[in-house]
Amino acid sequence: MNERRATRTTSEHWLGNEPLQVLVVESDIHSREGLRGLLASEGHRVQTAADGWQAITRIKGAPLDVAIIDLDLPPANGVAMDGWDLVRILPSFHPAIAVIVVSAEDGADREARARGLEVAVALEKPIELARLRATMSQVASVRR
Repeated sequence: MNERRATRTTSEHWLGNEPLQVLVVESDIHSREGLRGLLASEGHRVQTAADGWQAITRIKGAPLDVAIIDLDLPPANGVAMDGWDLVRILPSFHPAIAVIVVSAEDGADREARARGLEVAVALEKPIELARLRATMSQVASVRR
């Protein structure tokens, strides 16, 4: 009982609500684990995937509220599947999922493509902690 209360209190720091179910898709282990640790420390339930195929396995097996997807994913099992491919696939499993894309490159093309695919937010790497917190809070407020 105390453990659950502690988790809820931690998540209220960001959300004022229940923790989100989050999938982080990032090929770089340091970035992936850094995001996982940060989000988990805030009370979110976080799963990770290193490539598109792992991500598909995760999205098929669990409820998700948010997906944070690196757009530059490596080929897996000999098949190229980038972050944009995942952005198109995700809604067929989770129609209401909020998608946050992450890229080292910024630009009007990325922004236009993100809008066209109804991405909630496009963030530039390195991700600023304050921007990530604000984004997660915004996503959570829409979920209420």
